[in-house]
Amino acid sequence: MPTLQNNKNMNTSKIIQGLIIILILQSCASTKLSEEGGTAYREGNYETALNTYNQIILARESKGKKAKAPVYIGAGNSALELEQINKARKYLESAKELGFSSPEMYASLAKVYKTIDNLSKEITALETYHEKYPQGEKISSITTRLFETYVESENWGLGIDLWPEIETQAQSNPDLLAGYLIINKNLENTTACDKLAQQIIKLEASNITALEYYAEKYFQYAENLYVSEMKAYKNKRTTKQYNKLLKALKEVWPAFRKSRDYFLKLYKIEPKKEYAKYLGKIYTRFDDKQKANYYNKRAQ
Repeated sequence: MPTLQNNKNMNTSKIIQGLIIILILQSCASTKLSEEGGTAYREGNYETALNTYNQIILARESKGKKAKAPVYIGAGNSALELEQINKARKYLESAKELGFSSPEMYASLAKVYKTIDNLSKEITALETYHEKYPQGEKISSITTRLFETYVESENWGLGIDLWPEIETQAQSNPDLLAGYLIINKNLENTTACDKLAQQIIKLEASNITALEYYAEKYFQYAENLYVSEMKAYKNKRTTKQYNKLLKALKEVWPAFRKSRDYFLKLYKIEPKKEYAKYLGKIYTRFDDKQKANYYNKRAQ
C-alpha cells in the first residue's frame, strides 16, 4: 500500500513531467514560429515576418526573459526593410547585447545608424564588420562606405590607410576619387591633388570638389604672388624691382583668369555666396568695378 510520502513524490514527478512537456511544446512552437518568420522574410513578406518574430519576443519578454539572438536579428532586419528604424535599432542592438555577432548584423546596424545620422556608431559598426569579416559577402560595399565615413569625419589618416583597398574600383568612381582628393588636400599632398583633380574632371566635368580645388588653387597662387610682388615694389621702387613685378604679373593674370572661369562654372551650378566672394575679389584685381560690385553684393 503506497505511503503518503510516495504519493507526494508521484505527484511531484507528474508535475515535473507536465512542466517538461509544456516547455517542450513551447520550444517547438517557438521554433516553428521562428522558421515561419524566416520563410516570410526570404519571400519578401517583411510585415508577416516582423509580426511572427514579435510574437516570439513578446512571449519571452512577458516572462522576464530574452528571445534567442537570431529572433531579434530577424525582427530587426524585417523592421529595417519596412523602414521602421527605431524598431530595427532596438532589436538589432538587443541581439548584440546578447553577445551575438554576424556580418549581417553589423551591416544592418551600419545602415540603421546611417539612416539616423549617427556617424560615430556607423563607423564602429562598419569597422567591426571590416575587421571581423574580411571575407564577408558585403565587404566591398562596407569598405567603400567606411572610406566615405572617414572623409565625412575628417579622419584623414584612416582614410589614407584604407585607400589601397578601394583604389582599383575607385578609378572609375568620381565620388570616391573626390573623397581621396579632399583627404590629400587637407594633408597638403599637392602632387597627388593635381593628379586626382585632373582624373576626376575627365570622368565628370562638373564635379564640385575638383572644380573647387582648381578654382582655389589658381586664386591662391595668383593672389599670393600679386600681393608679395606689389609689396616688394612699394618697398623698393627701382627699375629692377619694377621689371620683376611685370614678370610676375604675366603669371598672375592668367592664373586669375583660370580661377575666374572655374568659379563662374561653380557659380552657375550653384550660386553660393562663397563663390561670389571669390569672383568679387578677382574682378577687383581686374579693376572691373561693375562686375566686382555685382558679385560683392551677392556675397553679402
